[in-house]
Amino acid sequence: MLVRLKNIQVYAYHGAYAHEREHGARFEIDVEYMPMLNNTFKNDDLADVIDYVKVQEEVVKVSTQKRYHLIESLCDAIATQILSIFPVEEVIIRVRKPGASAGVVLDTIEVECRKTK
Repeated sequence: MLVRLKNIQVYAYHGAYAHEREHGARFEIDVEYMPMLNNTFKNDDLADVIDYVKVQEEVVKVSTQKRYHLIESLCDAIATQILSIFPVEEVIIRVRKPGASAGVVLDTIEVECRKTK
């Protein structure tokens, strides 16, 4: 079973340039994970599965407790944290920075990180 949390939004202070780390911006984060649950969800009990509210809380915590110069580093830090705390086999994190200036008009910049145990 694959669980997806799409478009978690945080306001944080990440960026390669000082003005980005000073003024901050909105970041959008997707989390996908493969839990090590062995069909425990069939009990229909939250205590037997990964509470995705707790996953969201970890994403927000990692995203806001430290300022990263690169969204690649942020993405890796979130993936590492999810793998270390929760019983998951694999995690995929996507971090988007809408409206980031790259010298051209674009909707967003997105970085993806995949990690397994």
